[in-house]
Amino acid sequence: MHAAHDTDAGPKPVIFEAAEHPLPPLGNVLVTFAVLMVLAAVALAVGFSDLGPMKVIASLAVTAIQATVLAVFFMDLRQADKLTWLCAGAAIFWVVILFTFTITDYVTRHIVSY
Repeated sequence: MHAAHDTDAGPKPVIFEAAEHPLPPLGNVLVTFAVLMVLAAVALAVGFSDLGPMKVIASLAVTAIQATVLAVFFMDLRQADKLTWLCAGAAIFWVVILFTFTITDYVTRHIVSY
């Protein structure tokens, strides 16, 4: 007549990531958030300061530190495998290539006459 339904026939789908990965302690998350807020305040202070040409370098340095904190702590690169680190390194390498070509174009543009 009716076939019996087996509810444990296969693996259950993972709905929440917390079931697969342990969540970091709340204290670590709050400290990371506080560090990012301090860096945002530093970026704001650098933006309104009169540092001349050093303003760009200071802004890029603060932004690089913010990106590193985000990648290492919020994206869990600390606990990631080597393939994930390779992908993150490849992304950084690609951004360096893009910035290099952009800066090269900007610096050499005045030399070539149209």
